[in-house]
Amino acid sequence: MRFLLLCALVIVLIFFASQRMFNPQLNHNAVTDRLQHPLDTRLRYRIGNVDPRFNISPEQLQNLAQQATDIWFLGTQKQFFVYDPNARLSINLIYDQRQADTEARNTQITHIEQHRTYTDNERHKLNQLESDLNVYKQQIDQLKINYQDKLNHYNQQVEKFNQSQQPRSQANLGHLNFQKQQLQYDQQQLEQQIEGFNQKVAVLNTQVDNVNQMNQQFNQSVDEFNHRFQPRLFDKGLFNGLEINIYEFQSDDDLRLTLAHEFGHALGLNHSAEPHSLMYPVLEQQDFKNFSLTTADLALLENRP
Repeated sequence: MRFLLLCALVIVLIFFASQRMFNPQLNHNAVTDRLQHPLDTRLRYRIGNVDPRFNISPEQLQNLAQQATDIWFLGTQKQFFVYDPNARLSINLIYDQRQADTEARNTQITHIEQHRTYTDNERHKLNQLESDLNVYKQQIDQLKINYQDKLNHYNQQVEKFNQSQQPRSQANLGHLNFQKQQLQYDQQQLEQQIEGFNQKVAVLNTQVDNVNQMNQQFNQSVDEFNHRFQPRLFDKGLFNGLEINIYEFQSDDDLRLTLAHEFGHALGLNHSAEPHSLMYPVLEQQDFKNFSLTTADLALLENRP
């Protein structure tokens, strides 16, 4: 009898050891979970501490964690994870300087986008003013042509009048005086139009300088932003065997991928060298909205230790 019990115990130990060999994620489940669910190879997780400064509820975090595990299910058609409020592995949101920097980054992005919108609007106004001035200039050029034609005609009339051998009539002289007065009036109007045009050109030049200055300020803001907020190696989350601790995220999509990345480590996966993969050490070039596992991720899963 004792021998049979010993054999049964050895068989059970071999069974559990083989399970852990082929399913490394079981190493992170509690022993009681292994005993209560001997055929279940899923990694059990729960929601732990959620710092309120993240402005996200435990229920929202649980939902995003489920979406993160769905990434693995949809990519493999295998269930690797299950939520269990009594699980040993906990997911925690820990607020520190990293999240403070992320919030500062998001604020800076908002300011940059507002600056970009304002600059684009001013540039649009500038283009419209320049277009209006081109039309205005064409009108002035036509007025100059008309004035010059009238002046040439008047000079011809005066020359003809002066060279005439016939007695000068008061009617012809009055007509010439009328033309002269009209030309003087037209000249004044033309000079006013030219002065108005020059004033508008001065305004345009001032606005061009302002827009150029705004562009320089915008470019400087972008340069400062890129210098301050450079992509970092993956330190926004950490899996330590007992916990998945999240230290920063910019959006729900970012948090979902960060969780999925750490779940990958819980499966025993190392980092990938493919920039678009989930397990790449920097979250930057991935499709945050509609992510699916890449061949690099699947290869890591297939060849995990």
